[in-house]
Amino acid sequence: MSAMKERITQKQIALRAEISPDFFSHIVHGRRPCPKAVAVRLEMVTGISKVTWVWGSPLEIREALERFMKRQGGQGGH
Repeated sequence: MSAMKERITQKQIALRAEISPDFFSHIVHGRRPCPKAVAVRLEMVTGISKVTWVWGSPLEIREALERFMKRQGGQGGH
């Protein structure tokens, strides 16, 4: 057996950043702005700059999140 990286989901990212998965989805899709305090926690969880979370377009956020999830061996879904 080979060791596999743990797959991370958007739900897990949200919970690790101490926000609800629904709120995280709203941020990712541009329906809600990302508060600065949440951006700091998301940066700690994902390594994606807090600047991107606060001021990035929804497309920039989704692209950065997709790159993060690919590096983690996860999929782009929830």
